[in-house]
Amino acid sequence: MSCGNHHMMPCDQVLPNIVLYIDHEIFDNDQLNLVEIHFGECAPCRVQMEQENTALALIRNLLCNALNETAPQELNHRINQQTADLYNQMIQQEGSQLLSEITYTQTTYTEITSEGATQIEITSEIHREFPQE
Repeated sequence: MSCGNHHMMPCDQVLPNIVLYIDHEIFDNDQLNLVEIHFGECAPCRVQMEQENTALALIRNLLCNALNETAPQELNHRINQQTADLYNQMIQQEGSQLLSEITYTQTTYTEITSEGATQIEITSEIHREFPQE
């Protein structure tokens, strides 16, 4: 895409930076200024940026709504039971030493690449706090 006009930063250099611009990931102030000046001067690139911004916002909203579901009660029960079982095993292994806290954390990270691919990473962690002696 090119509007045919001469710009300090050509259209073919601005277009790959649209998603970076939308996500506030252009950290070089000179480059950021050139991209913003270009959007001010070049209507086709500005329209492309606005369309991509709208599409990314829509996809993010859809993913947030789709991934914002309450876990089934059976899953909650199994996690609580497994945590209690783990606690009991650790108590038996440690003898009379008491635990002060067990924490289970699950994190989901979703990334949408500029090519439209979706990457989802799920990590789980069990944290055990030892009592002070």
